Amino acid sequence: MTEVDGMTDSHRGAPLVRATNTRFDTPLELTSGRVLPGFGLSYETYGRLDQDGANAVLVCHSLTKGAHAAGRRTAKDARPGWWDAAIGPGRMLDTDRYFVICSDVLAGGESTGPASTDPATGRPYGAAFPVVTIEDMVNAQRRLMERLGVAQLHAVIGGCFGGQQALQWAISHPDAVRSAVVIGTGPDTSAHTIAIFSVLRHLIRSDPHFNDGDYYAGPRPVRGLASALVAAVPLWMSRDAMGQRFARRTVGGQSPRYTLRAEFAVEAFLDNIANQPRPAIDPNALLYLMRAEEYFDLPGRYGSLGTALKPVTARTLFVSYRSDWRYPPEETDLMHQVLLRQGTSSRHAVLDSALGHGGFLYEVEALAHEVTPFLAEEDAL
Repeated sequence: MTEVDGMTDSHRGAPLVRATNTRFDTPLELTSGRVLPGFGLSYETYGRLDQDGANAVLVCHSLTKGAHAAGRRTAKDARPGWWDAAIGPGRMLDTDRYFVICSDVLAGGESTGPASTDPATGRPYGAAFPVVTIEDMVNAQRRLMERLGVAQLHAVIGGCFGGQQALQWAISHPDAVRSAVVIGTGPDTSAHTIAIFSVLRHLIRSDPHFNDGDYYAGPRPVRGLASALVAAVPLWMSRDAMGQRFARRTVGGQSPRYTLRAEFAVEAFLDNIANQPRPAIDPNALLYLMRAEEYFDLPGRYGSLGTALKPVTARTLFVSYRSDWRYPPEETDLMHQVLLRQGTSSRHAVLDSALGHGGFLYEVEALAHEVTPFLAEEDAL
């Protein structure tokens, strides 16, 4: 195991970041029937694990995020982790109380995935890396929890792609989860989302440097990835949110210039995303993670939603956003109602946010009103 201790961040209430990569040499059988001979996982921890290992909270990241959830790994980091507002002393995931873990997933870029060396060839896997599912990712995380001395999680929490992981934890490893917080997630991934992901794949693969995913020895398909990331913005930022943030303002507040170059503020925002000097995710990794989200289908995998959720014993909090058209509240409520009928403790909170699907990432205060007391109830049991 290689471990790097980060610094205590300079802003008020920042947690101590411990960034770690650890290797597992026991083979992992995948849903597809293929086997990984071994794998590595990147993860960060915040706070301290109690002697009985009972205060651990696992944060499952969304599609384009990763293990770096809070604080700064070094003093030179321009920004803290992606859920910094949620993790730290006195925050929603209080590191004075909880030992918070955020693990990168298989294929996620910092863990074993298409950029890793294939032991059979000595070269990066590229597109030869086996397709992995949410179930595979959770099984790998389970091994990480065992290595950390966590026999049972106080809670597992995640939104969207991370919410799928949280659900799968409660299904696959019910004895290892006391509470689950599932945000912006439905029982399956819709054909509409699959179609959108297909568009993103076309954009990535259209880059002349993509080379069927075997690009690690040369230029990377950064332009194709940038186009995909720009196209993905309307997936999480709703019409209302864009209207509130940009309206029809022009660049620099100027009068119309009657040009085909960026004329409106929203265009400049998207151009800035496209022109990032170093995209945050490996293009191949994004292809694999999108596919894992697409394969998530509880009724299809288990025969029915009731059968899928039957093993769940964890207290479950579902959180939906009223304006989320990707995973609308009525789909989430199907799972809530199944758990209630089978006698499992469940509640479903529906929040209002102009951001829609992206609300959990940027409006942590509203989310904390639901999550903080839910976790505190588990503390009192």
